[in-house]
Amino acid sequence: MKYTRSLTFLLLLFFNCTSKDLNEDTYVPEGTFMRINSYTVPCEGIIEMNCLLVQKGNQIGTEQWDYFYDSIEGFEYEEGFQYDLDVLIKAIENPPADASSIRYQLIRLIRKF
Repeated sequence: MKYTRSLTFLLLLFFNCTSKDLNEDTYVPEGTFMRINSYTVPCEGIIEMNCLLVQKGNQIGTEQWDYFYDSIEGFEYEEGFQYDLDVLIKAIENPPADASSIRYQLIRLIRKF
């Protein structure tokens, strides 16, 4: 299973990135590979806020970006840069009614560009 996940990730990188897009230190994530866009957009969750724009999976390298309403523990966003991240995604048991049921935690900053 781990071999299949690693192979899938490497194929994804190969077909979605040019050689200049890859970090010199090719890294296979332990969690979920996410790309964060260089700007935020106004959005409305429980309150009005600015959302990150993210890509995961087959979206990476396309023009499709999703709003990201949560935060990523250990990650400090700086506008003007895109980020490739390795993120641990965990379900939260019995979350409060007004909170997310998912926890995002930075494993590693792969690339800031």
